[in-house]
Amino acid sequence: MSLGFRKVRPTRPDLQRLENRKEFTDRGKHLLELKRQQFLEYLKENMKFYVAQRKKTRESVKIAYNKLLQSYMHYGKRRIKTFAEINKIHYEPSVDITFKPYLGIYTPTIKLDLLEKELLPSYSFQDTPISFDDSIDQVKDLLKQIIILAEYDYIVYHFAFNYHKIQRRINALDDVIIPRLEDDIHYIKELLDDLEREEFIQLKKIKDKLEKEEE
Repeated sequence: MSLGFRKVRPTRPDLQRLENRKEFTDRGKHLLELKRQQFLEYLKENMKFYVAQRKKTRESVKIAYNKLLQSYMHYGKRRIKTFAEINKIHYEPSVDITFKPYLGIYTPTIKLDLLEKELLPSYSFQDTPISFDDSIDQVKDLLKQIIILAEYDYIVYHFAFNYHKIQRRINALDDVIIPRLEDDIHYIKELLDDLEREEFIQLKKIKDKLEKEEE
């Protein structure tokens, strides 16, 4: 067996050290496998919610866009833009993001509040189509859906990234570190066994020689 540049001394203390390290590495691998399984289960669970939320958000975008198109058809694009730019309700967005740890990953909770600067819209309900008012409500709902989607997107991305990170560590243990330790342990055991056999043979020869001399 070729050990390359690694320094392995065929002694009992070194064998014990390597065996302890192998045991510690096996325990570490087991913990990584447990964590990987937890990540996988959590990732699968949130992936379902992510796919459903993405579909829901897409539908909200379509509804909001259709409402806007209806407003264009009733009053024309230029007039609706005038409502939006001049006679619009002024909102002051307030965003609060908090993080909580789960399995070592900090996941966000996003809270969005749209604070109205005016109690009533600055345009007249009599002058605007219902579809335009519906568009405003739909956009509010769309913002909420986008925020929920962003939370799931963050969770899926970061847990998937860390899942692959753990998998790479396990692969390194399986493919490099553990086989190397096993080879070193096997190498030292073979050398120690050879030394013990040689020592036994030498002692037997000495014993036989002493017995002959006594005769």
